[in-house]
Amino acid sequence: MVILASGFFVTMPASGVTVVEPSEWTIAVYGDADNNLEGAWDKYTDPALLGIPTNDKVKVVAALDRYSTSGAEVIEYAYGTSVVSATYDEKNFGAWETLVWFLQDVAATYPSDKLAVILWDHGGGWWGVCWDDTDGGYISANELQNAVTTAGVYIDVLGFDACMMSSVEVVYGMYQTGLVGMMVASEQLVPYNGFPYDLMFAPLTANPEETREQVADDMVAGWGMYYGNKGWVDLSALNVTILGEIVTEEFTAWVGAMQANLMTNSGDYAFAFKKSEMVKRWYICDVNIFANTMLADRDVADPALRDATMALKAAVDLGVNLQSGGGKTQLSGITFWFGIGSEYTNYGPMYQTLSFAGDTGWYDFVSAFNAL
Repeated sequence: MVILASGFFVTMPASGVTVVEPSEWTIAVYGDADNNLEGAWDKYTDPALLGIPTNDKVKVVAALDRYSTSGAEVIEYAYGTSVVSATYDEKNFGAWETLVWFLQDVAATYPSDKLAVILWDHGGGWWGVCWDDTDGGYISANELQNAVTTAGVYIDVLGFDACMMSSVEVVYGMYQTGLVGMMVASEQLVPYNGFPYDLMFAPLTANPEETREQVADDMVAGWGMYYGNKGWVDLSALNVTILGEIVTEEFTAWVGAMQANLMTNSGDYAFAFKKSEMVKRWYICDVNIFANTMLADRDVADPALRDATMALKAAVDLGVNLQSGGGKTQLSGITFWFGIGSEYTNYGPMYQTLSFAGDTGWYDFVSAFNAL
């Protein structure tokens, strides 16, 4: 059964079936608050969603699973008001099948020309996103890719109100689906306050004709207005198609050059890792910082390696529409995993299952590095 909120346009065709007229945009939040972030939803996210200005051409909806209560609900937002439009028995928001349900339900119940989806919860980069404490489990990166593919719903902007999701591994997985246009995510930890949705989407409600690139940039700009240019927070708008193509070309070529110079420059690689690690003990490196450290190192002398490093930097820059934060350090907007020592031993087998790991040769390189 389709439940209609007041203010949505409907038509009655000859058959007598009620059809919802598509809006320009739907903003849909997948709210996995079934964990220790439930308080953040009530204190920051719900008020921010309520603060998005109303426009009949832009629908705002969230599916929410709480830790303190059993069940889930769908909430429709208009400026200053919200209505629970549907309730369900307990759902595991840490299961990829639930994300499939969400995407397909949004597409059917809130049809629109363009769709922005935000996954709200804890994030772990290439590990995955959306931990559900009641039911257990989380959506791994491979499961996220599978969910988007299975749902078959095109997502113009996929945002992650979750930590560390701006990784080349996640971007590549979304590129492989062919169903994601732009990504908005952070290299580092997302503060408890989360996304400032009102600031992010006010420009869209003022101009519902905006493109996916403009909306993604709006989100980064709104983030910058709220958090400022602090070194410990960042957000980037990523063109999934451009970055996906870069992975199969420049990144793969760079991996080959790194492998060719492994015996000569392994110590330099380790130093670049230390300088570029974005979140301690997560072994994720910013592309720009890693590349700049390599290029500033006189011991990295092979012209082919230096050229490949510069080409990777330039290519990534083409795929990052807008980047905010990082303080005085210019971030690339995207990270990659470089597991060393016990990190590689413990989590390398899991990383190896990612399509990115095999398609680029990166896992083989990391394995060779750790074998020295």
